[in-house]
Amino acid sequence: MMGKDERLLALVERLGEVGNRDVARTLRVSPATSHRLLRALVMGGVLEPRGQGRAVRYRFRRVRYRFGLVGLEEDRVWQAVEREVAKIRPLPSEESRSLQYAATEVINNAIEHSRGRRVEVTASFEAEATTVVTVKDDGVGVFRRVCEDFGIDSPHQAVVQIEKGKLTSDPTRHSGEGLFFSSKAVSRFRLESQAVAWIVDNVIGDSAIGRSDVRRGTLVTLTVVRGHTPPLKDVFDTYTDPETLRFSKTRTTVKLGAHGAALMSRSEARRIVERLASFTHAVLDFSGVDVVGQGFCDEVFRVFARDHPEVALDPVGMNDTVAFMVQRARARPLPDDR
Repeated sequence: MMGKDERLLALVERLGEVGNRDVARTLRVSPATSHRLLRALVMGGVLEPRGQGRAVRYRFRRVRYRFGLVGLEEDRVWQAVEREVAKIRPLPSEESRSLQYAATEVINNAIEHSRGRRVEVTASFEAEATTVVTVKDDGVGVFRRVCEDFGIDSPHQAVVQIEKGKLTSDPTRHSGEGLFFSSKAVSRFRLESQAVAWIVDNVIGDSAIGRSDVRRGTLVTLTVVRGHTPPLKDVFDTYTDPETLRFSKTRTTVKLGAHGAALMSRSEARRIVERLASFTHAVLDFSGVDVVGQGFCDEVFRVFARDHPEVALDPVGMNDTVAFMVQRARARPLPDDR
């Protein structure tokens, strides 16, 4: 049978934050006893108060660290954060490993690529067993850096290329796998810079581009929902060749390259298939795409497929209209006029 402290913490975990009356009613104790239990957890560094007087609410304490980037080691950053997280609301070992992987990769990106001076790492705790870690640097911004290094026109197009993986300006020292696998390793992943957000929800299997209030630097939000976090081994197994152990399979969300819900042109198709030749298997997810044009399908499923027969193209998530156009493009022969 759980003691009063355990029942109180379970209530905070379920609701996100509680007041003195919530605790007194749920635990069936007096308001004075409830207040004493809450204050003891505040003094112990587990809870923190928000508000004043009778309106005060209590939630799990937020962890916050700031570091200078020069000479910083990402594993030591995470060790410091993880120690505090374990005191407040420890994660199951599998979910802890996934969060550790994603967080250290993101912190390493800030150290190696942001051109910034400082990074801030926070951990907070929401209702329904949800842990949120953010990494914010004051650098040039991830999308601006990608646009500069690879001659990409816009942050939106930078997202299209980042999502595929293997995007690195220094292939002798980096594989370009970090953001790709980090985006798959947690329940939800959000990458923000230059007023643009790349949002990946692995719980519902969706990837999207949205707006952001972040204009300078880069903000990454890693969300772990207990029971809804993919095991790290499964993530790597999905995209790694079992014989060579190389990162050989990618997944690109076609709608990210669209203006609206339609893709009609060959230029849109070329952006979608750009760099897919570095993989042996590419899943093209057409979820959210209403219609595709003949030129788009021809460029992907005939021209690219002919020029790169070593790459297996696997279209998924198609409605009937899109599936018809894809099948039609694949059925038409293409003269070998290279």
